[in-house]
Parts: sequence; structure tokens; C-alpha cells
Amino acid sequence: MPRMPMPPMMMNQELELTATGQTTNILGFACQQYQLKQRGETMDIGATDQLLRYQPYVRNQPHRFGPGMLEEQWGGLVADKKLFPLVASLHYDNGAERLRFEVTSVSPDKITEPAEKLFQPPPDYNEVGPLPF
Repeated sequence: MPRMPMPPMMMNQELELTATGQTTNILGFACQQYQLKQRGETMDIGATDQLLRYQPYVRNQPHRFGPGMLEEQWGGLVADKKLFPLVASLHYDNGAERLRFEVTSVSPDKITEPAEKLFQPPPDYNEVGPLPF
């Protein structure tokens, strides 16, 4: 019986946040456009250095083996450049959008309401728990 060829190992591709050279204004903030590309997906990010450095969401999922997905890595790359993303769109190379992050307003006001009243998830929020192994 002939031997089955071994598939090439998927290497953990080093992601690089690449400036496109395009600028835009989002919610009154000057933003640079950036891109990340990996395995048939592209993430377009509009980010500014005029706000505090972005703090990525801490995941409740255990670390998976293998290369990380774009949606797991982009926040850290933006934070490393001391930027704050105002819009990010992850889409397949065929154009279908898979994930969207968008800031809809920014206010310089001090927070005066109690945290339990202020930080409530929207009515259509669904929490995803850790995957069973």
C-alpha cells in the first residue's frame, strides 16, 4: 500500500499591522487605516492615537493549539502600537464580512452612574462559554 503524503505543517504566521497610507476621520478623530491578512481573510482597521491605548478583551476560552485566528490577535497588535480602533472589519477574501467592531460614540464626560447600571449588555447579547474538550 502506498504511503499517504504528509500535509505541510501550518506555521504560525507572524501577523503584522500594516498601514495602508489612507487616512479618514471617524467621530472627529484622525484615523490611519491598517490591514492584517491571514489565510484568506483580511481585517481592515481604522485607528487613532488621539485616545487612550486600546485594552483588548480578555477571553474566557482556553488557549488552542495551532496558529491563532485574526480575531484573537488584532487587539494586541493595535494596543502594541498605542492606538485605539474606532472601526474594524474582518472579511473573507470573497468580501463576506465575518466580524465587525465599531465605536458609535465617544464622550469626554465623567462617568457618574453606578457600574451595575452603566455596564449592561444589550438585549440581543449572547454569551459563549468555553468549548468542551
